[in-house]
Amino acid sequence: MFSLRWRRVPARMATARGLITDPSGRWLIVRPIGRRHWQLPGGRIEHGESPSTACRRELHEELGVDLEPGPLRAVTWRPARRRSARYGFIFDMGQHEDLSIRLQATELTAWRWATPEEALPLLKPDVAKALTTTSLATAVYLEF
Repeated sequence: MFSLRWRRVPARMATARGLITDPSGRWLIVRPIGRRHWQLPGGRIEHGESPSTACRRELHEELGVDLEPGPLRAVTWRPARRRSARYGFIFDMGQHEDLSIRLQATELTAWRWATPEEALPLLKPDVAKALTTTSLATAVYLEF
């Protein structure tokens, strides 16, 4: 008799993020703990969860806001490097003026409103590219 040792097959990871704007067109960005880049609020999609449901849940967990995801702005794919490949979904969350932000201190250190010109150099390059490309189309699929 012999024993089989199952190896873990890297799971594909997927994230859902929300682009929240204010009436002047600034974007709400967040600073994750221990990360170099700022990010759009959001996070991992849980098993069995849809991207829009994950986006709504993550924004509630991270910011304490309950917003309904709007149109899908972009779908991205990044090949595996050190981890598994990753899919990303970015939703347009609409314009909001008076959000009462309650930052999740265990994951984020800061949040701010930033013009697109201010935000793009602060964001991860793949997210910045997705946001600049989506201004040219309704939705876009990108591979990195």
